[in-house]
Amino acid sequence: MKGFRRRLALTLCLLVPAAGMAGCSYDYPDPAHSPVTEADGTATAATAESVASPTDPQVLERELRNYQDLDGLLKAVPGEVLLFQEGPLDGPARGFGTTEQVATAGEYTVTAGCVGAANAKIYIRQENPTVTLWPVELTVDCPGSTSQVVTLQQGYVSAHLSLPTPADTPWTGSVAGVRVTGVS
Repeated sequence: MKGFRRRLALTLCLLVPAAGMAGCSYDYPDPAHSPVTEADGTATAATAESVASPTDPQVLERELRNYQDLDGLLKAVPGEVLLFQEGPLDGPARGFGTTEQVATAGEYTVTAGCVGAANAKIYIRQENPTVTLWPVELTVDCPGSTSQVVTLQQGYVSAHLSLPTPADTPWTGSVAGVRVTGVS
C-alpha cells in the first residue's frame, strides 16, 4: 500500500506541471449524438457509471504512459518546432486547439499522433490575406503517427483535434497531438 501511494503521488506530481504546460484544452462536441464506437467496431452507449473519475489512479498512470509514448512519436520528426500541442481524446477535459504565428513562408512538416484509442483526426488551417488553407485533415490510426508536408505563408496557422464521439465518452487516458516543424 505504501508503494502504491508513492507511485500515485509521483504520478500526480508529474501530471500537475504537465497540465500547466499543456496549454488550453477545448471540447469540440459532436452535434450528432452518436453511440461510442469501441476499438473492435461495436457501438455502445456511454453511461454515467462507465465514465472514469478524473482522479482514477489507473487511468492517470495510463494517460501518463500514453503521453510519454506520444512524445516519442511526435518528436521523432526533425526540424525546428513551429507548433506543438497535445491533449486527451476522451474524458472530462478532452481535445485541444492552438494557434501559432508563421514568421517565414515555406514548407513545413505536420505530424499528428495518437495513443490509446482507435483513431484521431487533426485539422490544420491557415488564413491570411493571400491564402486560405482549410482544412488539411490528418487521420491517425492509434497507436501511431502520420506526417504530411504543407506550404505555409506568413500569418497564423491553427491546429485542432476533431472529436467524433459525444462528450460523455469514458475517460481511458487516450491522447493525441500535433507537431509542425520546418522542413530542412
